[in-house]
Amino acid sequence: MEEFENKNINEDSSIIEDKPEKSEETVSSRYNWKRELLDWVQSIAIALVIAFLLKNYVLTLAKVDGPSMEPTLKTADRMYVNKVMYTPQKGDVVIFEPASDPGRPYIKRVIATAGDKLYIDFATGDVYVNDEIIDEPYIKEPTRLMGSYINLLLITNNYSKEKPIVIEDGYFFAMGDNRNSSKDSREIGPIPMDELLGHAVFRFWPLSELGSVDYDYTKN
Repeated sequence: MEEFENKNINEDSSIIEDKPEKSEETVSSRYNWKRELLDWVQSIAIALVIAFLLKNYVLTLAKVDGPSMEPTLKTADRMYVNKVMYTPQKGDVVIFEPASDPGRPYIKRVIATAGDKLYIDFATGDVYVNDEIIDEPYIKEPTRLMGSYINLLLITNNYSKEKPIVIEDGYFFAMGDNRNSSKDSREIGPIPMDELLGHAVFRFWPLSELGSVDYDYTKN
């Protein structure tokens, strides 16, 4: 009887010893899963921070509203806008917010920059920069609209071909491509650099019009 009982005890012990334990592979798998999840969370957080910084400090998006830049840009066209380390160049399309019209960004083309002399012959529609007629294949029609800024210069005898507008340091002169349906520097005067919001570097919508809308005068 005693031998029988001992045998049962030994058999039970054998069963207990044969019970499977958690393998190192299972523990490692769980650890790797948690680590991978943490890596994903960190990656997403970093991506969101970068997107925030890009949107608010480097690049932003702009949507065209209105006909002032036709035929180059039309209502609902969408642009990427560079907001940092940019100095306006003649022919560039830029976005600025005039102090005289706060809360309403304008999108126009830079025509003259600091040190340039500008004169517009409204009889012919020709635009002179530094005594030379500039090539403007992008405009919808010749420049006929004068605007209150230039009109004031004219009636005070401060505007003619011999008395052009001289763009001061820290300013630029911009006009819409749709010259006779655009409120721009002819109305509000040269734009101070601190009102500049950015450079419209790339149109991404509509897809059929992908690309830059700048014009390089140096190639002509």
